[in-house]
Amino acid sequence: MTDYRQTNHPRSTSTSGSSIDERPPNALTVPAFKYLWLNNVAFFMASNAQRFVFAWFVLDGLDRAESDQGLIVFALGLPGIFLVLQAGAWADRWDRRRLLFGSQLASAVTMLAGMVYIATDQTSFPLLMGLAVVSGAAVAIGQPVRQALVPALVSPAQLFSAIALNAIAMTLSLILGNVFARLFGGLFGFGGAFGFLLALFLIGLLALVPLEVPPHVEIVAKRSIGVETIEAMRHVFNEHAIRKLFALLMLAGLTINPLVMVTMQAHVKEALGRNSGDSALPFALMGVGIACTSFIVMRKGNMANKGAAFMRAMMVGSAVVALMGRTTALWQLALLGLTMGLAGGFYINMNQGLIQANTPQPLMGRVMALFTLVQIGMLPLGALMYGIIANNIGTGDTMTYGALIGLVLVTFTYFTDAKLRNLA
Repeated sequence: MTDYRQTNHPRSTSTSGSSIDERPPNALTVPAFKYLWLNNVAFFMASNAQRFVFAWFVLDGLDRAESDQGLIVFALGLPGIFLVLQAGAWADRWDRRRLLFGSQLASAVTMLAGMVYIATDQTSFPLLMGLAVVSGAAVAIGQPVRQALVPALVSPAQLFSAIALNAIAMTLSLILGNVFARLFGGLFGFGGAFGFLLALFLIGLLALVPLEVPPHVEIVAKRSIGVETIEAMRHVFNEHAIRKLFALLMLAGLTINPLVMVTMQAHVKEALGRNSGDSALPFALMGVGIACTSFIVMRKGNMANKGAAFMRAMMVGSAVVALMGRTTALWQLALLGLTMGLAGGFYINMNQGLIQANTPQPLMGRVMALFTLVQIGMLPLGALMYGIIANNIGTGDTMTYGALIGLVLVTFTYFTDAKLRNLA
């Protein structure tokens, strides 16, 4: 079995022989990361907005129930359950730039198909499900690749700057993606919303053209996906704090994430009596909150006790989601969205930083695939489950009770697991 613990950082030296650690802490000073970041801005905006657009079209365009909204989000995430581990193995072996380019091109083609079907009035729920599966597959293949590239492009000293910048890119997607999708949908119909997604994917492709990706540190003999995955899982399970961190990420994937990203949109329509597209406002303010705390993390750089900060953020987020279920007006939901974002900035930066800082580069693609699996793989399962529950007890109670379960479990872990609290 290969011991990766002493593996050097792949970018510790440059072709000129000077250390990358001499570079300024700002990761955007690395040209390759700058192009990846620009691609991430467009990609995150499109991938987050497409979930909003698909769900909006189901609820208001096709006038379907909350359970069908959950089903369409499930279809978007379903391919990730089956493809993301394979994609992680590909990221550790194949040309990562080509993987990114191909997956994003497939997403663009899918959005173009959605535009055409809406323009010709041929869209049905089964057809929309098919488009969601294809688009979800493209995102599932590209996501672990872009995450594995970050520590390969920057030095360890620049890692948390890079992660914070990616969190800001995600923030921009929450602030602008849903808002502009709602705007284009309002001006040009749902076809306009799909056209906006198409434009974003194409812009992201342009940013990949000048991207230079370093070669893999080590190319081992070809092995089955099972062997490749087990090696990454062994690394996760052998480290107590990382194992607990993954367990909490899985918990968030089944509670906070689907309740905020899916059920809240249905709550706007059912409980607040508004167009579900109006959920763009709390999503945008959530993005503002994430941006604020991400800037703080970026300026502070490396922080002590990041495990404790992660769990505190998750506790605050769970409590906020429980309160979201009690809202009766959009302004209340918007203020809670801002609070959620402030906690979310720490949550996103801490969990990604902890995993990437504690994972050897030769395993990075596969470990980040596991990370992606618990993030996007759990969300569709949660969306499907909460869609069914909301049909029976309402969206408000679904959000409150689901979030309280998560709050109890993360609070228990916080007070009983000192190793995770002290993880840096």
